[in-house]
Amino acid sequence: MNELDVDKSFLKKSTLFNILGTVLKICGPLLTIMLARIFGAGEFGIFVSTQGLLLTIARASTLGLDIGLRWYLPQNKLHGRVAYNGIMESFWISVAVSLFITVVIIVGSFTPLISDELPYYAISLVFYSGMYVLSSSSEGNRKPWISIFINDFVIAVMAPLVSIVLHYLDIPHALPFGLLFGQVIGFTLHAKAVRKQFKTMPVIPQGRASKELVMYSIPLGLTVFVGNLLQRSTLWMVLFFLGAEASGVYALMMTLANGLQTIRNGFNPIITPVVSGMDESRLKTDLKPVYSYCVSMATMIQVIIGFFIVLFPEEIMSIAGKSYVVQPMALGILLFFQLVVTFFGMVNTVIDGIGKSVVNLKASVIQLLTSVVAGFILIPQFGLLGAALSMLIYGIVSSVYCNVYLLKRSLQPYSSKLWIDIVWMVLLLALYILINAQVVTLTMVGKIAVYVCVLLLLGAQFLFYKRKF
Repeated sequence: MNELDVDKSFLKKSTLFNILGTVLKICGPLLTIMLARIFGAGEFGIFVSTQGLLLTIARASTLGLDIGLRWYLPQNKLHGRVAYNGIMESFWISVAVSLFITVVIIVGSFTPLISDELPYYAISLVFYSGMYVLSSSSEGNRKPWISIFINDFVIAVMAPLVSIVLHYLDIPHALPFGLLFGQVIGFTLHAKAVRKQFKTMPVIPQGRASKELVMYSIPLGLTVFVGNLLQRSTLWMVLFFLGAEASGVYALMMTLANGLQTIRNGFNPIITPVVSGMDESRLKTDLKPVYSYCVSMATMIQVIIGFFIVLFPEEIMSIAGKSYVVQPMALGILLFFQLVVTFFGMVNTVIDGIGKSVVNLKASVIQLLTSVVAGFILIPQFGLLGAALSMLIYGIVSSVYCNVYLLKRSLQPYSSKLWIDIVWMVLLLALYILINAQVVTLTMVGKIAVYVCVLLLLGAQFLFYKRKF
């Protein structure tokens, strides 16, 4: 087998696990919806906002070394280094930084500057950051299915489930303690998985993290930090302009729409290690089939979920309670945002793969500025719909920026076979407009019939791509 055949085999296996993982991923959002129903919109909105802050801090504490391992570990083979070089070096740096931040938060809670509840969340920080490094180690070692199972199923299920159980047992701080339990379980499973892959790797590394890894990772860390601020900035602006209850409703919408984001994120650790192992000649010939295959599969899965949410938005939102059925059209905009940044924006993984992490940092800064300006203009005027539109705008801006950069490098990753995925996106957009403009009114039977037809057509497309790609 040549190098492209090896990459194709890896892509097919990883895609299969992504599809299976998608089924498992449904459990997490469903339980999160139950959290919204049980704890109420106000408390749920504060929980999601605080969890977002925690994720931002945890990502920052890794200094980008976790994501850098997706690129660095495949490079170990190319440069004749030991396979585990960089893992424990990155792990201990991340743990030390997150532990320091945890102590600062706990000490700060005795002052008026930090709320009494935040330290209960902060206990999870060390497990978050350590887990990020261990998870990315498996991804860099071309075993992304480990992260898919642990992160998108085990943790996504255990954390809200434990919070619900603690709530009914009348145990205080149920939400942060449930979050902590999920992270401890995830950390333990990732540690065992990495130990199994690298049996001879010492717990205490003999040297420091290499300059090459650090210089590549720091821009990535800043990119992720800005990206986390970006993802939460809209929610925080909703909280600021519209209040806690509105932020709870919008948080639920984001949770549902982010089900599509987890699909895209599942392909990120697949593309980056593959591209990282390509030299310049292979980038010209092999990048297009590799990238197009991943985009096609990710978009296809997202379209399946997207049609379901567009056809049944009120039914989904009402699971959490009637108080959450507010401006359901905003949910549709969030779905299109996810489709756009998957189809046109996943090129950022290619940019990371060719070692140009600074470019993605610039793109993220542009996104953040666009998001803040658009949010301050649109949210007070249009409410939750304005928040969703601001996210769509910055997604388009970022996608244009990254694609222009690749074109300047004479890299064109899109195959002509992807036209069918664009057709599906247009059809989804058309259906969304027709339903929300009340041009078309579908009964429940009609909605089910439309969705079944969509599934059959997508199934036929999947079989076609399985042969042709």
